[in-house]
Amino acid sequence: MKLKEFIEKLRRVAEKHGDDAEVIMADNIPVVNPVFSKKYPDGKNVVITDIE
Repeated sequence: MKLKEFIEKLRRVAEKHGDDAEVIMADNIPVVNPVFSKKYPDGKNVVITDIE
């Protein structure tokens, strides 16, 4: 999923349920520091959401 699509989905969730929800990853770890990376194995640019 592209970042633009993901952000649009988040906007719809916020409009429907409010914008004070906490973002939790699927493994039940809170998102602490999203970063942009060009070092993904297949050359894609990605946003990593769990770096500390």
